Amino acid sequence: MKTKAKATKSLGLGFVWRIRLSLRAEGSKLRAEGSKLRAEGDKLRAEWIKLRAEGVKLWAEGGKLRAEGDKLWAEAILEAHGNIRIEWLYRDKSKDYACKLETGEVFEPNPEKE
Repeated sequence: MKTKAKATKSLGLGFVWRIRLSLRAEGSKLRAEGSKLRAEGDKLRAEWIKLRAEGVKLWAEGGKLRAEGDKLWAEAILEAHGNIRIEWLYRDKSKDYACKLETGEVFEPNPEKE
């Protein structure tokens, strides 16, 4: 430890102090730049939160409409055929479901236009 102390004394405390001040000033500049970037990130995060909330809201609204359509479909089947069995068949091509009734009728998700 004494050798380091002697080396510091030989450089002079004033010289080392100026180096310290210079390094601290450079560190302060970097911190200020980091603060700016963090503030920009916070703004982007806030925007992301708003967009995510809007997306969740639209997702829920879409779910309600899909449920309404499913209810309407079930009521129509009950009215037309009574209480019959139905089967949902996933179609890879359309990434959706077809409905097969116990009567043998099949309703495709994207019927071909006749």
